[in-house]
Amino acid sequence: MNTPSNIRFLETQRFTQWWMWMFALLPLGIGLYGCYVQLYMGVPFGDKPMSNHGLLIFTLIGGCFGGFLGMHKLTTTVSSTTLQVQFFPYTRREVLWDDIDEWSVIPYDFVGGWGVRLWTKYGTVYNVKSGMGLYVKLKNKKHFLVSTQQPEALQKVMEQGLKQPV
Repeated sequence: MNTPSNIRFLETQRFTQWWMWMFALLPLGIGLYGCYVQLYMGVPFGDKPMSNHGLLIFTLIGGCFGGFLGMHKLTTTVSSTTLQVQFFPYTRREVLWDDIDEWSVIPYDFVGGWGVRLWTKYGTVYNVKSGMGLYVKLKNKKHFLVSTQQPEALQKVMEQGLKQPV
């Protein structure tokens, strides 16, 4: 387990793309406006208005979309003994330095989407924003890629570790 004293690199990434948030919060905005019009002003919202309870449930579900997107985060931690990747709320992976065969900070343009992607040419991809990533090959022949927005800092820390880049 990593303690603050042996952490050499820590990066937390979140989804910040405006269009992603627009789609996630659009149902909430429509629901809130509908509640204002129908519940506060007393005017039915739309040509075929929902019941008041249905409108409140729709608004609550719309808020859940934004909350669900907001809770996602990708945390990459490099310590003196391990490389940890956590894509909350889905998965966590910890790799000992001794299990790493090769690594490299590489540019990539991954068009398979965001989140955790399996069975790609990079192995498992942990992706929040495309651009640069840490590509790791393990001694057991498995491989994975973690996106990073701090490629220079990650490269420097990895070079100071036990393994050298490919």
